[in-house]
Amino acid sequence: MAVRAVARAQQDVTIRLFGGPELSGPHVRGVVPRGVKARTLLVALALDAGAAVSTGRLLDTLWEQEPPRSAGKNLQLYASRLRRCLDDVGRGLGGLLVHVGHGYRLDVRPESVDALRVAEHARGGVAALRLGDAEAADAELGAALAGWPVEGLAGLVPSEPSVAVAGLWRERRLAVVEHLAAAKVELGACEEAADLLAAQAAANPARESAHVALMRVLVLLGDRAGAVEVYRRLERVLGAELGIGPGPEARAVVGAVLGRA
Repeated sequence: MAVRAVARAQQDVTIRLFGGPELSGPHVRGVVPRGVKARTLLVALALDAGAAVSTGRLLDTLWEQEPPRSAGKNLQLYASRLRRCLDDVGRGLGGLLVHVGHGYRLDVRPESVDALRVAEHARGGVAALRLGDAEAADAELGAALAGWPVEGLAGLVPSEPSVAVAGLWRERRLAVVEHLAAAKVELGACEEAADLLAAQAAANPARESAHVALMRVLVLLGDRAGAVEVYRRLERVLGAELGIGPGPEARAVVGAVLGRA
C-alpha cells in the first residue's frame, strides 16, 4: 500500500483484544476471526502493532506442541483469513497485514489496539504517581482500568507463549488497580482505595501486595480490627495453599497495629 493509503487505512481500523479479539472498521464492527489460531495470530501481531513478528515466534505461539510440517503453509492460511476479515471491516484494510522477510507485520497504530491504549494510560499514571502528581495518576490509571476488563486476553491457543503473555497482561492489570488505589490514598479518597483493594484481595486471595495495601488503608480509616482480619485471612490462605506465612511487609503492618516491637 502507498504511504498515504496506509495512513488513511490505519485511521479506519480498531482492534479489541481484551475479552476475545475482534476487528472493527468503517463498514462493519465486531468481526471475530474464525478459528482459535487465527484469533491468536491477530493478538500476537496486534500486541506488536507496526513491528515485524518472526515466523518462528508465531509458530511457537500458534501450536501447543511441536508445529507440524505444514505449519508454515497453515500460517499463510491464517494470515489470509485475517486479511479477509480486515477487508470485511473496511475496503483495502487487508493490505495492513504485510508479509515481511521471515515474518508478518500488522500496520496499525498502537492507539487503535485496546490493550496498547490502556497500557499507555497505565504508563502515564505510574509515571505521574512517581512524580507526586496524584491527580494526574488517578486520571490516567482510572482510564486504563476503565478499558481493561478482568477477562484480559482470552480464548487463545494455550501454547506456552500465549499463556505467558496472558499472564503478563493479567499481572499488569492487577498492578494498575494497586497503583490507582495508591493515587486515591494520596488524594484522600481512602474509602475508594479500600473498595478497590478489597475487591482485588477477594479475587486474588494469595496476592500479598493487595492485602498489605488494604491493611494500610484500613489503618488510615481507623479500622484496625479490619486490618488484622485481612492479615489473618492472608495468613490462612498462604498457609493452606503454599505452606508459607505472610512476608515481612504484612508482618510489619500487623505488628504495628498490635503494638508489637
